Amino acid sequence: MSYGEREALSGLVTSLIVICLFLWRLSGQHAAGVFEGPEALKLWARAVLVLIGWSIGIAIAVAIAFAVLHNILTGEKPNDRRDERDRDIDRRALIWAWYLLSFGLLGIIVSLAFGQTAFLAMNMVLALCILSEAFKDAMKLVLYRRGA
Repeated sequence: MSYGEREALSGLVTSLIVICLFLWRLSGQHAAGVFEGPEALKLWARAVLVLIGWSIGIAIAVAIAFAVLHNILTGEKPNDRRDERDRDIDRRALIWAWYLLSFGLLGIIVSLAFGQTAFLAMNMVLALCILSEAFKDAMKLVLYRRGA
């Protein structure tokens, strides 16, 4: 497994953990009525900022775990040199993730124009950002496996 594949797999695992964490935490707070009333978006934003801090820590822990695990299993020294193929795969995956994010944001704007609440729109923006990051990492894995 190349460095780029390991990096993409690590990012995908991190994204899946963060998605589960966000769903668990925000849905629990929503069910408890934390986001009721005029201060709902402010309280939501604070909760999301805390979760973003947690996600950074999770990303660091997963990256370290993947590097250590790879070193234990293969005994290889990490080769983090990047070539044209790696840059091309990163660029292609990022372009597709941006398409997903752009069209998703356009859909959210349209839903707001038709009366969707700001609270739901912010949740959709958050989900869209997380899903586009996961899509980017999954796309990188597919491209590496295809040898693109």
